[in-house]
Amino acid sequence: MTGETLEPTKNPFFASMQTAQAYNAKLMEFSAINISAVFKCAERLSKVKTPQEFVDVVVNHVRDQFESLTEQVEELSTFVQKATSESELEMKSGLGD
Repeated sequence: MTGETLEPTKNPFFASMQTAQAYNAKLMEFSAINISAVFKCAERLSKVKTPQEFVDVVVNHVRDQFESLTEQVEELSTFVQKATSESELEMKSGLGD
């Protein structure tokens, strides 16, 4: 295997693999953020003294997670759109060789 075959511009399969790895890394990053949020919520819940405090903690957690997940979905969507358009360009340029 030559060094050329590992260049994303010369090998679209290698480029796809790199994109998949970057996507998986982003998913792992989001997982760590979301797991951390769950532990913070559990810590807050362990300190509540009234039913109203419980409801407040849960409602705040759900709202924060909804906002966070919305941002994460938008970021992943942008990532996929960019990767798809780059892949299409690479495939078109590869066909013209």
